[in-house]
Amino acid sequence: MKSRLPLVIGLASLMAASGAPAQQAPPAVPVVVTATAPAVERAVAGELASFLGRLYPRSRFSVQSTLPDGGPCILLGSAASDPQIRQRFQPPLTNAESFIVTNFVDGARQCGVVAGADSRGVAHGVSALLTRLGCGFFLSGDTLPPARSEPVSFAEWTLADRPLVRDRLVFDWHNFLSGCSTWNLPEWRKWILQSQKAGFNAIMVHAYGNNPMVSFEFNGQTKPVGCLSTTVKGRDWSTMHVNDVRRLWGGEVFDQPAFGADAALGPDEQRADAALRLMHDGFACAAERAMGVFFANDVDTLSANPQGLILTLPAEARFPIGVQAMQWMNQEGGRMWLANPETSEGYRYYKAQVASLLKAYPQITCLVVWFRTGGTPWMEVKLAEMPAAWQTEYQAELAKTPEAAKLWHAPQVFALGKIVRAFDRALRELKAERVRLAAGTWDFKFLAPCDRFFPPHVKLIGLDYNVLHDRPQLGDAESRRVIREVAAHREVVPVVWAHHDDGNYIGRPYTPFAEFHSKLADARAAGFGIIHWTTRPLDLFFTSLSEQTWASTQDRPMRATCDDMAERCFGVGARAPMGEYLERWVTDAPKFARETSDWFIDHPLTNVEQVVRGCGERLKLIQAVESAQLKPDQRAHLDYFKGLEEFIAAFFREHDVYQRSQALLKSGDVAGARRAMAACEPGKIIQQFARFSSLGGMTRGEQGLVVSMNLRWLTHLVRHRQALGLEAVRVNFAPTSHDKLAQSRGTFTFHFTPDRQVWECRGEEETGVKTFALPASEKLSQGAELPSSWGEIGRTGIESDKPISFTLRPIMARDSRGTGGAAGLAAGDYRLRLLFLDPASTAPDQRVMELSANAGAGADEYEFDPVPARFLRLLCHGNSENDWNSLVEARVDSLATDGGQPAVTASASVDGFPASHAADGNLATRWAARGTNQWLQFRLAPDTVARRVGLEWFASAQRQSRFEVLVSQDGRAWTAVKNLRRSSSASRVEDRVDVFHAAGRPNKLIERAYRLSVPRGGAVNVKLTPERGAALICGAVLEPVALGKP
Repeated sequence: MKSRLPLVIGLASLMAASGAPAQQAPPAVPVVVTATAPAVERAVAGELASFLGRLYPRSRFSVQSTLPDGGPCILLGSAASDPQIRQRFQPPLTNAESFIVTNFVDGARQCGVVAGADSRGVAHGVSALLTRLGCGFFLSGDTLPPARSEPVSFAEWTLADRPLVRDRLVFDWHNFLSGCSTWNLPEWRKWILQSQKAGFNAIMVHAYGNNPMVSFEFNGQTKPVGCLSTTVKGRDWSTMHVNDVRRLWGGEVFDQPAFGADAALGPDEQRADAALRLMHDGFACAAERAMGVFFANDVDTLSANPQGLILTLPAEARFPIGVQAMQWMNQEGGRMWLANPETSEGYRYYKAQVASLLKAYPQITCLVVWFRTGGTPWMEVKLAEMPAAWQTEYQAELAKTPEAAKLWHAPQVFALGKIVRAFDRALRELKAERVRLAAGTWDFKFLAPCDRFFPPHVKLIGLDYNVLHDRPQLGDAESRRVIREVAAHREVVPVVWAHHDDGNYIGRPYTPFAEFHSKLADARAAGFGIIHWTTRPLDLFFTSLSEQTWASTQDRPMRATCDDMAERCFGVGARAPMGEYLERWVTDAPKFARETSDWFIDHPLTNVEQVVRGCGERLKLIQAVESAQLKPDQRAHLDYFKGLEEFIAAFFREHDVYQRSQALLKSGDVAGARRAMAACEPGKIIQQFARFSSLGGMTRGEQGLVVSMNLRWLTHLVRHRQALGLEAVRVNFAPTSHDKLAQSRGTFTFHFTPDRQVWECRGEEETGVKTFALPASEKLSQGAELPSSWGEIGRTGIESDKPISFTLRPIMARDSRGTGGAAGLAAGDYRLRLLFLDPASTAPDQRVMELSANAGAGADEYEFDPVPARFLRLLCHGNSENDWNSLVEARVDSLATDGGQPAVTASASVDGFPASHAADGNLATRWAARGTNQWLQFRLAPDTVARRVGLEWFASAQRQSRFEVLVSQDGRAWTAVKNLRRSSSASRVEDRVDVFHAAGRPNKLIERAYRLSVPRGGAVNVKLTPERGAALICGAVLEPVALGKP
């Protein structure tokens, strides 16, 4: 290619010779900040220059440390950092975080000024100025107005403001895939920066006892930690796992198989260090921005009281307590130990925790002792279990104020006060007096007892949990009294919810409080916080509450905030219509779904038609905006809300189809349920969410919701389709990951094939059998008759030299909290397809299994000679492993339904496992009693002729229950039934399987297929008994052949 340089030079010479005007550089406008100014002031100076450069392209902005001799310039700083600011503003700005933006002429210089009482004030002043110039600063990002054609002018630079409350916290909570648990450093930095731009002054995070970002060493041992939640590791709060998020519906928003923070996806042995580095760097960003860091640390849960470390204490430094079983935090009933912080060694244990936190995170400005409202060791410890000195002291305290005995959890809060005082002492001894101390939990019942038993300087932080039930603590004067009575003499900070993880998670945020500052003032609150997980579309909630707590916008009406937000997001022309839209949206649109359980929708969606109609009405407001006149970013904002409304309507319609099908199935109308469900396509709804959420850049929170809807919503609809006989049940035997320290840990793992078939994964945790996996380097072969995607299934399996037993029924039989019941299959003929691969044999007869499978309405179906009976009794004698009797479910002909005496009774029951659980239709509950000759009795309807019973025993795959079946006409004289035998009515198959013989070589996937007839509500039970070598299996599919009659 020939050079064009001579031509360019020639043209320039010609223009100069002809007198053509040369293009002049834009006039320079330096932003002046002293070289010794704090980091945040230097940072916002650069940001101011950058934003002004985009707003005023005819001016050129830079940052320097000295004033120019003349021309326009901007002076930025605080009285502490800039002598010129000190000299010019007398009297000085005295209110913390206050600022003034003004202008003046100084000889040949025309100066704009951003002056703050402190560094925070400077940062807030820059944000306020840019907001005045048309920028929008929201939690999820920034907006800019159209560029101006004129050079910069300081004429509009006249404003001042100050915050009306001290603490203004933004609180994101570690647990969900849609929250900060999956953030990397860029997300942490953005969150911190956007929070400051929006007028907040501190961030807050919380660490459960299992969180890897919190650990410490004591007496040569390290506190055990778990994993941050990801789609392959970490299980907090029902986190589900999946093989590849890119295969999910909407999976195009992911670029790698696993979703989660990079710190959590590395090697397990590095996860704690990686999490610590991530949080240290995030907090360092907050410190650089002069933002406070509130760190809430669990102290009362099992994982926060590691028994291995506590048991290294001498006996006098710890004390035993009895605890109840708490499944959500993996706490078994029995005895555990607590450290006594009032002994020298016990105090050293707590000081080690504080020292470790401050060493890891020197940016912490407030350490929050966090505890739950019940169920944990410290919140259930009995007064009689406490050290004798504590009991005496407690009685002495009650003697001073007898009414304290009636306070909420008074003995337990008194005991927690010992930890609070230990932390307080540790902060002093560690020379960390700059770190404030606080305590917090859910709701506000804790305020009065904490006020009575905690040191007076300890701040109290309460989560306004009952907004979930439309009872916000700040709602009215009477409810605020609970806060007011304590806040009159102690700092109290209520934390309100932008959305609620237990039921109001997506759709819209809560409607912002009206007259919010007045409510805080009436409660005498020292500030407020906002708890959240996702960021978009919560911006309006954060913006409104922040504005209402600044002097210039005190108690600003929400409509004014909506109008301003509309102008900044959609353009000046859309201010009125989109302001109206935002007001109606944040007031009337639904908020729904849950992130804390296995069910994304855990209660019926109601008023579906009203919701759909409301979405349509609000869409008309959006459609009235001339989108062709908008800038691309404004059009993206508009299309986002359009997509959100369309998604809400579609989600409600789709879920309503599922709900109606469920109701039809419950009423016995299987055919109607099938017809209703046939057109249900939840995957398309999730794809719809992924598309509109990608507008303007998808957030990590929205990516997490794509996962959540696939694994905690779509899977339930798949389960229902399986129960109707509309879809195959698919099980992949494969390694699964389980974080035993996780809170309310998720239990399910799924494998999505490229065509989005859903397989439930079962590994050692689920089956009690060791897993195996083919090395990636080894090739697998399969016959052409098998779907190609099944090759993935064949690469893993379970293997044992003992019998392998498993049951096939609709997926997700038992949830993480032990609630909900397993679904049965629809009546009909099914094809059972079992997948085998032998990775080790070199010849036939080296691995041979006896296979048996039966289809029935439970694990064991029994028949006996017909006999008239009014009562049927199981006389239980324990099982092959121990003397426990535990029955999950019994199917008894003609169980009495007259509502009279209890239909099911027992000789004895363990607390929480009553007789009624044996016939409640819920496979997540059971009856249990210990000892031989315990009985479980069923009252039958009149004129019953008993002839069969179906029994699903707990852990039946691992042990054999021993029992007799008795009948009676009067409940007093009992007779053993005759000819008790396994039912012959259930469909059965038996086979002998030699995988190598069928495959002809190792590592070839083969299938064995059988036909079974399944009764309504039934399941298929498979047993593989090794005859030679070990038994193994890779996968199982149970697919309907011809739908049977209900």
